[in-house]
Amino acid sequence: MTENFNRLAKNIKHLGIKYGLSKVFNDFLTMGICSYHRDNLRSRLREQNADNETLYLNATGPYSEEELELFVECMAYLQLNVLDNPYSDILGEFFMQEITRGLNGQYFTPEHLCSFLSEMLNRHGKIEGKRFFDPACGSARMLLQAAKRNHKNYFYGADNSGTCAKMSVLNFFFNGLVGEVAWMDSLRMEWYGGWRINTDGVGIIPIEKEESAIWNEAPGQKPSVEPKEIENNTKLSSQQLTLF
Repeated sequence: MTENFNRLAKNIKHLGIKYGLSKVFNDFLTMGICSYHRDNLRSRLREQNADNETLYLNATGPYSEEELELFVECMAYLQLNVLDNPYSDILGEFFMQEITRGLNGQYFTPEHLCSFLSEMLNRHGKIEGKRFFDPACGSARMLLQAAKRNHKNYFYGADNSGTCAKMSVLNFFFNGLVGEVAWMDSLRMEWYGGWRINTDGVGIIPIEKEESAIWNEAPGQKPSVEPKEIENNTKLSSQQLTLF
């Protein structure tokens, strides 16, 4: 693993001794999502969303100022990792190694296999202006590898684990993926929460199921929500989602 992974893991595990590893990791994910709420970024913190602030304060409440500094360091390590090794997944790696350890079969697809599958999709040339959907996305490493081949697409991810969904949201955000993540059971069609990431500007915004393209849209129909553009005014196709 990279040095950034080791430093992030050290801080999370240090805090986990006192508060519990799973709680600390989930609080870290929540803090990150709240910090990069679209309203915060657009207004440079001059305007704040009330629900987002409540969620953030609930996550940070148990920790001292010194402990919160460790969370800030972890967020910096996550950002540095994206600069050093874009589209990699140190969040998912930490989750597997330190929290689940394979519990309930939660081993994510190795990154080299995700890369291979993405290469197969692009074997006839780069796919551009399409929509990719992973209904059991884990930490979104399959979608990250698809974006690594060409980010000029729209990415959907869904998972029935709240922790996995939140990891996916941050992986989307830091790697510049445009799309949506749903915390939902894709088999039973049960909705728990969702987020749009980097649509209509940079940032994360929570959504209800009525606003979700994943929840509402039948394959092959025009998306209910599209980003205005990805790059150079490239519009997204309304063709059926490509399923991993």
